[in-house]
Amino acid sequence: MFVKLEKRSDRVKSVSFHPHRPWLLSALHSGVIELIDYRIKKRIATYEDHKGAVRSVEFHPQLNLFCSGGDDFTVRVWNFKQCQFILKGHLDYVRCVTFHPTNPWVLSGSDDQTARVWNYQSRQTIAILTGHTHYIMSCQFHPTQDYIVTCSLDQTARLWNYGVLKQRYAQKKNQEYVLSGAEVQVIAIMDGHKDQLNWCSFHKSEPFIITSGDDKNIKLWKYNENKAWEVDSLSGHTNNVCCAEFHSKGDVIISDSEDHTIRVWDCNKKQIALYENVHFDRYWTVACHPNNYYFACGSDTTLQVFTLHKDRVPVLLVNERYLCMAEQKILKVIELNSGQQQTIRDISTVITPTPTVLEDSIESIEYNTYDTQKTQLMVRCIRSLNKNQSRIKRHLLIAFQPQKGDQGVKQFNSKSACFIGKSKIARINQELQIELYNYETEAVSIIDEKPASKLFTAPGGKLLIYRDSREELKTFQDYLVYNLNYWSNKNHLELFDPLAKQGLHQVEYTDAKYAQYHDSYLIVQGKLTLTIFTKQLQKLIEIQEKVNIKSFIWVNNFIIYTTKSQIKYLLLNGDTGVLKSTENILYLVKGEEQQQNKLKLIAVDNTAQYINQILDIQEPLFKIAILNKDLSAIHKFVENNQNEAVLSYLYQKRLASVALKLVKDKQAKFSLSLDSGNLEQAYKAAIEIKDTNLFEQLRSEALRQGNNLLVDVCDQQLNQFDRLAFLYLCTGNTEKQEKLQNIQPNYIYQSQTSKLKSIRQNLPKLAQIVDHLNGNNQKLDQNQSETIEWIKSLGGSQALIPPNPIMKFKNDPWPLYQMNEQDIINLEVTEESVVPQDIFTIQKQVVEEAQVEEQINNDGQWGLEDEPEEEFFEPKVIQEKDKSIDEQALRGVFLEQKGDVAVKYFAAGDYEGGIRLLKQQINLSNHQQLLKLLTGGTSFQVVSSIPYLSNSTLPVKLNRLNEVKTLIKQGYKFTTDAKFEEVSNCFQQVLQKLLLTDFEANQIEEVKKYINISRNYMIAMRCDSFKKESNALEMACKMATIELLPTHRILTLRQALSISYKQKNFITCQQIAKKLIELLKNDTTQKPEVLQNAQKYEKASQQQNTNAIQIDFNQSWLNEQPIYSVNTLKNLQNYKACPYDGSTYENDYSQLCLVCGLCLVGKAPGLKNLQQP
Repeated sequence: MFVKLEKRSDRVKSVSFHPHRPWLLSALHSGVIELIDYRIKKRIATYEDHKGAVRSVEFHPQLNLFCSGGDDFTVRVWNFKQCQFILKGHLDYVRCVTFHPTNPWVLSGSDDQTARVWNYQSRQTIAILTGHTHYIMSCQFHPTQDYIVTCSLDQTARLWNYGVLKQRYAQKKNQEYVLSGAEVQVIAIMDGHKDQLNWCSFHKSEPFIITSGDDKNIKLWKYNENKAWEVDSLSGHTNNVCCAEFHSKGDVIISDSEDHTIRVWDCNKKQIALYENVHFDRYWTVACHPNNYYFACGSDTTLQVFTLHKDRVPVLLVNERYLCMAEQKILKVIELNSGQQQTIRDISTVITPTPTVLEDSIESIEYNTYDTQKTQLMVRCIRSLNKNQSRIKRHLLIAFQPQKGDQGVKQFNSKSACFIGKSKIARINQELQIELYNYETEAVSIIDEKPASKLFTAPGGKLLIYRDSREELKTFQDYLVYNLNYWSNKNHLELFDPLAKQGLHQVEYTDAKYAQYHDSYLIVQGKLTLTIFTKQLQKLIEIQEKVNIKSFIWVNNFIIYTTKSQIKYLLLNGDTGVLKSTENILYLVKGEEQQQNKLKLIAVDNTAQYINQILDIQEPLFKIAILNKDLSAIHKFVENNQNEAVLSYLYQKRLASVALKLVKDKQAKFSLSLDSGNLEQAYKAAIEIKDTNLFEQLRSEALRQGNNLLVDVCDQQLNQFDRLAFLYLCTGNTEKQEKLQNIQPNYIYQSQTSKLKSIRQNLPKLAQIVDHLNGNNQKLDQNQSETIEWIKSLGGSQALIPPNPIMKFKNDPWPLYQMNEQDIINLEVTEESVVPQDIFTIQKQVVEEAQVEEQINNDGQWGLEDEPEEEFFEPKVIQEKDKSIDEQALRGVFLEQKGDVAVKYFAAGDYEGGIRLLKQQINLSNHQQLLKLLTGGTSFQVVSSIPYLSNSTLPVKLNRLNEVKTLIKQGYKFTTDAKFEEVSNCFQQVLQKLLLTDFEANQIEEVKKYINISRNYMIAMRCDSFKKESNALEMACKMATIELLPTHRILTLRQALSISYKQKNFITCQQIAKKLIELLKNDTTQKPEVLQNAQKYEKASQQQNTNAIQIDFNQSWLNEQPIYSVNTLKNLQNYKACPYDGSTYENDYSQLCLVCGLCLVGKAPGLKNLQQP
């Protein structure tokens, strides 16, 4: 018996296994029901509706439901989210509940001495079972026949027949009817116990009932349609037996008791096969899994899940055609082509003494690859399930062909063994030495005296040995020495030559469970690790999983392996991924590649069921194509699979150029273009986005690549005239340098002629001195003459001329950045030319000379598109400072505790930081509107750039949530008054002001709610505005589907009802009337006339039952609001959204959000302060 889960808990009164998923329900005395995933050992959910202890719980065998009963006298039926039905009628504690396997019935037993059958769909009691004279402790439906069994503290169990009830239900179904008392009839009263009964249960397939009681006995009863009689009694417990169950998969009975033990009984021998005394706790309940060997027990402080046998099913592939597998002691073979199954041997027939039901189960199978004449199998058995089991295990040599008796079977005992020759086996003896055993001559010889733990077959008659240094420890003193010398006593794998009796290679390794050689690799599986070595034991790759690895196979240069719940793959570069999730644990046998990237997977699950399924292996094959640089395969996969996961992987593997083909978001396209060196695509994206930060990034990359022409374009977009002047000097582009002086004069680069012209206009006396020095004699006054003499005394003068260009201007970039091999592959894959000069087919349109001259005459601007003028704040004079406010914060110097929340930047006066943060988080574009709200209506001054932050103190107006609530109430009032334009303005202000609202972490959900409300009202107003432009009926119907306040939703429904009737769309009218009537019945504030009017519309439209106009509308939209495009109000399947308010648009929409009026639609991380910590 193996422990799969052990969890501390309150007293467990009942447990139940889900029939398919790895889930367990636990009913606690504290009043809580827990749903636990016992495979990953985590609690999934808790349910706390019961008021008092929960005494019974059970999963439905087919539906996603479970039922419970407790001390609040109620029976409850749940889905996995919440309680669905409450069944009231019992007058005392409910002790037991169970589902009928097919009908919608629940059977319950109570301390009121009755059992009841309920129809949980109609919430009716359809039968009451009376006759017991004390508390009913347990009850159960038979899984296939029309029987019920109950037991009570009155020392009896009763067998009932409910055939009459079943016939009556089939006739009346959920109709209400009066109980007659004859629905269920008693067949037999089983009164063999001498004390109170605690449990009763049916056998799944045989006519047996099991009962247990306070007389410390378990009794077996046989029954037929007329009577029941005792057939056997099991004694051994020393206190009250609380529970006893037939296990559905093994011929065993599981029982637990207040004597602190769990016992496993052999049904055939009627004796104890195993018992556990794990805790000093009283055990109260047992549940057995219907489909595997698991069972669960609950005690005062612990919930435990056990399995009768190991999960791992021994499997072996023989000659790529036969699958050998074992189920406990039965050895079977399956022919893979035909699927035929045959039993080779029942090993219990050749073992003496005959093992118990839980002993000597087959643990592993190996066959002799060295013997080509006959197939010899070696089977290793688990000798005992006790904790103190011997490490020496029974091994059997069995012929592959089915035989009877012990003919051809040889036995020996060893810790581990493997074939190393035609008739040779290497095995570990009791002294942990490795010996060579010839099973034909029975000769034995020692080949290695060092302690060994496990042996694996290696190619060429070699031996792979796993040595665990802890195997040498025999006394407590040995353990102390081991711990002191831990680092020198490392566990390791060793490749050993049996003929030379010496080790060849070794490597440190811990906890090797299975090892296989494939091609040039050795693959070793540990409990949580999978490691690939070379044949010389050089480690190549090792992966670590968080849950146990169960099996692996080698398929075409990659590994497929399974964990407890998934099928995964491992590539030779260390990449892993998930191929599929599984309900049961799978043990892989073989994989056969099929066409179209499919793999036929052959496996066995943990219940020994043969599995044959098709897997899609496109993902690992795509990654292998990247490793092999198979451009055609990569290209084909990218065309057929365009999703974010592929995009992320390509980016991670430095294949940004390939990823560029998949992405549609402009910001992402810019980043990927820049990373892949595709400056042409990056420039196109930057032009569309029009963000100065992007042009700065693009300029830096262009400068790194030596692309001077693109540097020129970026500096023009950024108005960086000084950098342009320097660039033209470096490149020798004197023509552009001269034109630049007309736009932004720079005296360092200005020519002599233009300087003299300027001097003559502004400084005439200085101009005369310059002309005189240049040889043009002038009439000078005394001061001018003295100046000339002073200049000559300094050594004279010379003409000031512009500096010589560094290099001659060329109409192409200079190559400074050399691409590596990976970049070249990237360019080939994209099939795009990224030769640097290609981009200047675009650049010519930007910097063409005629365009420059045109811009010179246009208010001194150069090469830029007209942009909206931006505003900055005129600082106000503060008369009196509030001493409670930090003076540094008033100056905009406050930098502490701002984090990723924009409103904190605004509060500190850091406007530039706050707006930059909003641009990153929600694609903020219309920042002028935000700044107006922030300053509370201060005056603005228009300039060519926006200094968001200055040293002066600026007024800040942050909102509180109460102000937003007031604005929402005002929007509600406008809606009621049908002032739709004001409604739109009001709710748009709500969205804008929420960005400038300071709120606490516990108010996040409230803020999200206000955003959703505002978005819905804005979309509803869009529907109203579209009535004039398009089909008024369709817009009215769509407006009626939007979730508003109930009073406003009723108004939109009434409007749609009226229009649809007038336009003779009677089917639509019926659908809307039905929804309107549903809302009106739940709304007590509406006048009765409104409901009556809706009912009249419904009745009138039912008589016509036709539609005159075809509209885009579906009745289901009235109950679940569809996803509308705010732009066109069409129903969308694929869409993109505003990163702030979540409003949706078509994928080709790339403008400002029509709802918030602030953000560009597209992907963005979202507001950090709205994300839960």
